[in-house]
Amino acid sequence: MQQIMFSFRGYTAPQEILDAVQKGIAGAFCLFAYNVESPVQLRALCQSLIDAAAEGGFPPPIIGIDQEGGQLMAVNGDATQLPGNMALGATHSTALARQAGRVLGRELRAVGVNMNFAPSLDININPQNPVIGVRSFGDTAELVAELGVALIEGMQAEGVIANAKHFPGHGDVVSDTHHGQAFVTHSLKRMQEVELLPFKAAIAGGVGAIMTAHITFSALDDQPATISRRILTGLLREEMGYDGLIVTDAMDMYAVARLGAYESVSAALQAGADLIMLGHLPNQLALAEQVAPFGNPDSAARVMATREKLPRELLPLETLGCEEHLAIAQAIADASITVVRGTLPLNIRPGATIAVITPIPVNLTPADTSSSVNIMLAQAVERRMYEVDDIRLPFRASEAEVQAALTKALQADLVIIGTIAADQDLSQAGLVNALNEAGHAPVVIALRTPYDLVRFPDVAAYLCTYSIRQPSMEAVARVLFGEVSATGVLPCQLPGALLVS
Repeated sequence: MQQIMFSFRGYTAPQEILDAVQKGIAGAFCLFAYNVESPVQLRALCQSLIDAAAEGGFPPPIIGIDQEGGQLMAVNGDATQLPGNMALGATHSTALARQAGRVLGRELRAVGVNMNFAPSLDININPQNPVIGVRSFGDTAELVAELGVALIEGMQAEGVIANAKHFPGHGDVVSDTHHGQAFVTHSLKRMQEVELLPFKAAIAGGVGAIMTAHITFSALDDQPATISRRILTGLLREEMGYDGLIVTDAMDMYAVARLGAYESVSAALQAGADLIMLGHLPNQLALAEQVAPFGNPDSAARVMATREKLPRELLPLETLGCEEHLAIAQAIADASITVVRGTLPLNIRPGATIAVITPIPVNLTPADTSSSVNIMLAQAVERRMYEVDDIRLPFRASEAEVQAALTKALQADLVIIGTIAADQDLSQAGLVNALNEAGHAPVVIALRTPYDLVRFPDVAAYLCTYSIRQPSMEAVARVLFGEVSATGVLPCQLPGALLVS
């Protein structure tokens, strides 16, 4: 069935999947991190799907993956470590956003992927949003629209379909639809002026696909957007004039999965979705057969027309992490570093001892690959010829672990501490405040969202990187030691009192 986006586990496609591709039953796939061992392996996997389609006389299947940069990167290995959307937001540069899109497009083309579930056009209005955060360009519709369209243009210029998400907007929520229901109660007028503005810009810019949100927008319907005909067909297709692919978010997420697989998938088809992403649902080929009566010939034709336009040739694997791409990632990181408080560069004698404390990254949401990253801030500082004590602290560390880190840190001449979601982790906040109270004022670097400052409002030095990727660690070290100036601008507002230094 052309309207189903299948998935499977493993580094190779099961024979039943290859058979379904060859017979024309399966024509679209979503790959996850568990399908990726290395770029070489991923390319072979995608090529096997492309070859199976060709053997059956069909164009390449749509193959999608989450490669946003920053927090969410299913493809790692030699792939360029782009800092991500909020770092781009801090640069306010459409040129850099367009280059980031080109990097993403080229590198996905090299591994055989032709659709990227990016960018997020959600406006991160709510600091308590548990699932968007740095995946957003910022908290204003205009900034998100401007940078989002630039990234889409860059990516699609390289032959990879961009997928603007999550329509009609996932930015102003306080719950994660992976685990529960989420509601937005804004009026339609407010949504037209805020949430929908980036999607209108993306449609005008020719975005190839738009992904739905499993959120209930009470001004429009009492059902989640993914299964709402009023939202997908009425609003997006008819009122907004969108003629590209409408792709659902994963249907195994609680907000829709609670209804049952058959019920939710058939409802999404009837609502007007062109491609139903099954996510991790079991027995997918059987489910596709069950919901086939709800298929839409217009949607199937739209999917096939998209497949016909997909590039047949893959780019060389050497495209990944090439010198040009690494330079773009570093340029983004250098331009993103934001000094919220403090006077830089650091005034510290050569050879001084510096304690660098960083949290051990964990995946805070299912849309997160942070646990695969080794934060290299201490190494970036050490390259500046300082004696460094590299202290790693578990997320939500125990009181004993915090005390041990504090004891070590107090022996250093200077403390640099990176934080990740410290507004949700009292152990990180407690350590920062304890250092401050001991008169050992630390330099604090928010490595994810900028909101950590709410937990330690008295710190004298506070910077934001919006990313734990290596280019961002190098960039912040350059700023700390006066090699470059910090030019980043906060893309999300902090409470006014916190901006006073």
